[in-house]
Amino acid sequence: MLLWDNTLQTVPCRYRLSSLCRLTGYYGTTFYKLFLAGIGSGAGTLEQCIELASRPQVAQQWRRCNHLIIDEISMVDGDFFDKLETVARVIKKSDKPFGGIQLIICGDFLQLPPVVKGEEKRKFCFQSKSWRKCIDITMELTDVRRQSDKTFIDILQNIRLGKCPDYVYSTLRGTAQHNIQQHGILATQLCTHKEDVNQINNFQLKKLTGPSHVYEATDSDEVYLKQINYLSPVPASLSLTVGAQVMLAKNVDVTQGLVNGARGVVTGFEKGEGGCPIVKFLCGLEVPVKPTRWTFKISGGVFLTRRQIPLKLAWAISIHKSQGMTLDCVEISLSKVFESGQTYVALSRAKNLEGLRVLDFDRKCVRADPDVLKFYHKMQLKQKMMSGAVELESDAKRPKHW
Repeated sequence: MLLWDNTLQTVPCRYRLSSLCRLTGYYGTTFYKLFLAGIGSGAGTLEQCIELASRPQVAQQWRRCNHLIIDEISMVDGDFFDKLETVARVIKKSDKPFGGIQLIICGDFLQLPPVVKGEEKRKFCFQSKSWRKCIDITMELTDVRRQSDKTFIDILQNIRLGKCPDYVYSTLRGTAQHNIQQHGILATQLCTHKEDVNQINNFQLKKLTGPSHVYEATDSDEVYLKQINYLSPVPASLSLTVGAQVMLAKNVDVTQGLVNGARGVVTGFEKGEGGCPIVKFLCGLEVPVKPTRWTFKISGGVFLTRRQIPLKLAWAISIHKSQGMTLDCVEISLSKVFESGQTYVALSRAKNLEGLRVLDFDRKCVRADPDVLKFYHKMQLKQKMMSGAVELESDAKRPKHW
C-alpha cells in the first residue's frame, strides 16, 4: 500500500487513511464528493468539464476545498486525473498544481485498475501528465493488518507481484477441499461480474420457503433517488427470508464484531408489523438488526439521507465491491478473471487460509500489469538512491571521533 502527498511532511506509516485526517487535523472534501460536485463522469472534453465546474454552487465548493483525499487510486483513470487537476487550477485561479489543493492519495496500483470500455487504452494515474508535478512525497505502508499468518501473507505478496511458485500453487489448489461453513453461515462467493452476483443472490433467495419480510427504505428526497441509490450501500427495497445469507453494511458494534462486512444468516423476525430481522453472526451473536441512517453530501451543500436495515444479501458479491472489505469466509471462482490484480484483490479479502476456498485455481489467473511493476521498480530504486545519499551526507557530517 502506498501513500502519496504533495505537501504533508510527517505522517507515521502505521496509520491507515481513515485515521489520517484525525492525525493531521485536516478535514476537507473527499475525491468522490468533489467528483460528483464537479465534472460528472469526466467523459466530456476539458472545456465541458471546466464549464460544469464553473457553475456558481460547484465553483464555490472547489474554492473552499483545501485538502483532497483520493482513496483506491489504482481505479482512477489518468486522463480524468489530468482533467481534474486542470479544472482545479482554472476554478481556483492558481498556477500551483491542483490549484494549491493539498493531495493525500492512497492505494495500490497492483490492485484493480481503471475501468475502460471496449478497445480504449488504459492509463493509470502515474502515467498522467500532472502526476509528477502534483506528487512530492511517497511513503510505502508495509504493515499487514488483515492477515496475521506469515505463510498466507507471503502467498498474497507473490500473487500481488504476478508470481506463482509451486508452493503457492499447491497451497491455493488445496483450499478447494476446505469446509468453511459454520453455524449455517455459508461462504460468500466472490464473482468477477456483477451479473453473476445478482443471479446467484436472486436464485438462492427464491429457493427459501420460510417466513419473509420486505423492508422499504425511508429516503429524504425522492427527487434525488438516483443519487441516493448510487451512494447507498443498501438497496431501497430489501427482501429477506429465514435462511437468507446476509452481510452487515455498516459498523453496528465494533467491540462485539458487528462490523461492516460481518457475515450472518437470518434466523427469524421480531414480532409485529415490520419486525426487524434476527441474524446469527459468525462471531456468535444472534441479535435483531435495527434500521440505521446514512447521510450523503452532494453538490451545492445538499445533504441526503437513507434509513434502512443495514444488511445486504451475501451469497455472492463482486470482486470490485469487495475491495476494502475483510470477509470471514470466502469462496472464490477465478475462471473468469479478466483484469490484472483481480485475483490478488479477491484472495486478500480473506483473513486466513482456513476461511478461504478457491474452486478452480490456475496459474493463468495470476496477473500483474507490467507497466505497474516497472513503476514500482523505478520508485524503489529512487528511494534506495535517496536513502543512500542521506546516509552519505550523515557520515560526512559526523565528527572524526564518532
